[in-house]
Amino acid sequence: MSLIPSAGIQSLKESLSKLKERFDGTDGEPYIVESKKFKALYFDSESTQSLMDMQAPIRLVVSYTETMMGFLLFHENPKSIAMIGLGGGSLAKYCHHYLPGASILVLENNSKVIALKNKFHVPVNSAHFKVLEADGAAYLRDTEEKFDVLLVDGYTKLGQAVQLCSEDFYASCLACLNPNGVLVINFSGAAGLNQVYQERIDRVFEYPSVLVVEDDRMNQILFVCKDLSLSTPSEDLLKRSASLSKAHDIHLARTAQNFLTQRKLDAR
Repeated sequence: MSLIPSAGIQSLKESLSKLKERFDGTDGEPYIVESKKFKALYFDSESTQSLMDMQAPIRLVVSYTETMMGFLLFHENPKSIAMIGLGGGSLAKYCHHYLPGASILVLENNSKVIALKNKFHVPVNSAHFKVLEADGAAYLRDTEEKFDVLLVDGYTKLGQAVQLCSEDFYASCLACLNPNGVLVINFSGAAGLNQVYQERIDRVFEYPSVLVVEDDRMNQILFVCKDLSLSTPSEDLLKRSASLSKAHDIHLARTAQNFLTQRKLDAR
């Protein structure tokens, strides 16, 4: 979840204005706003759940999704990826396209969001790609599956789902990660509350997390691993981002720089 990036404000403004009175106040009902350039998923008119470029459906439009793909800096070729929160499927589509060797599981508890997935060009379910209607926290608590990467971006109309913020949930994430696995969480909202969540994560994981603040200050992306990957030397991480950028059309160099800036601040 994020606010609309500046590139999309003008193109969505007229349509959004017309739809606001009609849709605001509904009980978290997802709806779509379209312009000539973008298609957006909303629960209300205050924030965008997902944004898709109509001419390039796989492209990551909202900057925080690019930052979440920063897991590539620490796990370049994952074989298993689990995601909590489908939205418009931006991360799911990107991973399906650019990481064809990965098995991808998307957990979404809102059937009405899943019902809109075809409108956002989300791939159909297959042997290596599956969107499952399920509560992500309950699924991870009960499963014996292991994943290389966990991406958590689960929001309702009221904000981040409460079941995705508990110490028990973070313990489930830890248990579901492979030995060199990485957990990435999108936090959107009060920085102080996000700090509380980070402290919970640090109590659960053996290695400290890094919370990267997005340039627009609206989102914070947390990275935590089950090994020393987050301690990769700065020079090596920048070289890795340059190499990965040859295959990925996302701002990995920016993500690496923001990550290193925050890591340096945390070390003080």
